[in-house]
Amino acid sequence: MSNVYEFLNFDQLPAAEVTENGDKITITAPAIPGVGAGQEVVFFARTPLGSGIAIYVPLNQDSLKRPIEVVLDKSQLPNSKELYIDYGAYINKRAVHRSAVRSFPG
Repeated sequence: MSNVYEFLNFDQLPAAEVTENGDKITITAPAIPGVGAGQEVVFFARTPLGSGIAIYVPLNQDSLKRPIEVVLDKSQLPNSKELYIDYGAYINKRAVHRSAVRSFPG
């Protein structure tokens, strides 16, 4: 079996917006053109050295045109003075294309 990957090109996706509210952060990304129902958007919160967490958000027909929002407790984030937060979409759970990166706090 060959290693064939399908990629979507997301031109000029903006960085996700990150807002703080007490012990929680909200990560908001715009709807991603070309992604269909049943696919997933993944958010990465990682340290400058690359360790971190991934949050998967499955999309259904109703959520395709709306911004994608994830609310996390700060205790769930990797312990670091600075985090890089980006997002993208998995196609057939094999390939990802990421957006611009947002630093947090930033």
